[in-house]
Amino acid sequence: MVVKYIMVFLLLGVLIMVSFGTLRKMKSYQDYNLAGRNTGLFALTGTLVAAEFNTATLIGGASVAFLFGTVGLWYTSLIFIVVFLVYAFTVSKKYRRLNISTIPQYFDKRFKNEKGSEVIRFLSATITLFYTWLAPASYLAGLTVIGSVLLGVNPIIFSVALVIICLLLSVTGGLMTAIGIDIVAFVLILIGIPAILLIGYNAAGGFGNLSQVFEPKLLSMAPVWDTDVNFATAMTWGLQITFLYIAAPWYGQRIFSAKNESVAYKAMLLNTFFIVALYGIVVVATMLSKVVFPNLAYPEQALPLLINEYANPFIQGFLLVTLLMVGISTMIAVWNSAVSIAVNDIVSRYWAKNKSDKYKIGISRLFLLLIAVSTLALGIMFIGNIQHSLLFLSTFTGMVAIPILMSLYWKKYNSVGAISTMAVGLIYCTLGIILGFPMHFISPIGVVLSAIAGVVVTLATTNDSRYKSNNEEFFEIIESKEKIVGEVQLNIVE
Repeated sequence: MVVKYIMVFLLLGVLIMVSFGTLRKMKSYQDYNLAGRNTGLFALTGTLVAAEFNTATLIGGASVAFLFGTVGLWYTSLIFIVVFLVYAFTVSKKYRRLNISTIPQYFDKRFKNEKGSEVIRFLSATITLFYTWLAPASYLAGLTVIGSVLLGVNPIIFSVALVIICLLLSVTGGLMTAIGIDIVAFVLILIGIPAILLIGYNAAGGFGNLSQVFEPKLLSMAPVWDTDVNFATAMTWGLQITFLYIAAPWYGQRIFSAKNESVAYKAMLLNTFFIVALYGIVVVATMLSKVVFPNLAYPEQALPLLINEYANPFIQGFLLVTLLMVGISTMIAVWNSAVSIAVNDIVSRYWAKNKSDKYKIGISRLFLLLIAVSTLALGIMFIGNIQHSLLFLSTFTGMVAIPILMSLYWKKYNSVGAISTMAVGLIYCTLGIILGFPMHFISPIGVVLSAIAGVVVTLATTNDSRYKSNNEEFFEIIESKEKIVGEVQLNIVE
């Protein structure tokens, strides 16, 4: 136990150095909010991986693999091939070209001068702030499971200590600090996650013993339809988080900070590879843990118990700090995006316009304090229900992505169509959750209904001058690179 605490304090020392190092580099609010829009390929890849690789999916999602074998591989790993490739090919370059600071500002650019532009902007700000304000509690819940198993610390005490540490780290340099912490987490993850697989392999006596605890169908990659979490659930979850990430403020904030659009695109492709591989390793390790703990009452404890029971003290300490960094980096990432929305899209937009950088940094730190308190209160509630809490929260945020995608690829799409798209999706998903619809009857149908509503309303208002899109400038910006390439190719031919 002493070794574990030594490793934890060493980690804290490194994080404090990173935090104060970025504080010295910070010169303006743009540095605090977007790292000066100068994030390079390695740093952006590292921060994207660390921002996604979180304890909620790691602990909650991996528990699906403990119960249902390779269903967990589809559910926790393979779906991210689609999730992040869609992001890379549809919005990564376009987001960076627009030079925006938050997702709601996208709607400012797209529906400029239209009557409904402020409504759709406010709706998107409210929904994305709702997710980023509440989601960190699920990451804290995952961290609490790790702390209680590997350190034997009371969950409430551990939660309080973690939130205080994250708050002290976050208030220094904003996104610059978050990216620095993410890079530390990224390096630890690349070393620690494969180590967990080796521990599981040795403890279980090899992959051959998986057949002792899993039915053959749960060891095959063929779709499984007759379990509580099945292939349909995995595909629905994949669809849901594909849309979630397109509207995700913490991913958007990092893409907006990229040095250029090429860096944004390449980093997203690299992120896809790392996330799929790392979560795949976690799934296999969790499946192996079932050989060792076949009658485990709480599957969310499988990985921490595997480390605690079958790793030597030094490895336990290293993996403990790795898993802690997985949660800490993501929690700080989402906190920062919530603060960015609150300051840029609410305070600066409606209450305190044209304020100085010093004011914006100060109010950002106040919001960090408020979100830390709410994370602590809600995190205790989410313990034992981690993955369900994420499903609930991501449903609504995903509805913001539908008008983003439609407005990128349909020039006639207007602000009232976007409002209808979002409103119909939100209403249907709310009713579906309240009435207890199966998961695969909520997000997929919500997407279809919201898209239909947007098309119908846009076509019905095409000739209404109040909602006529004046967006040529917008499309010139997002298509600028393609036009330049086309002109160069034409000159070569001539």
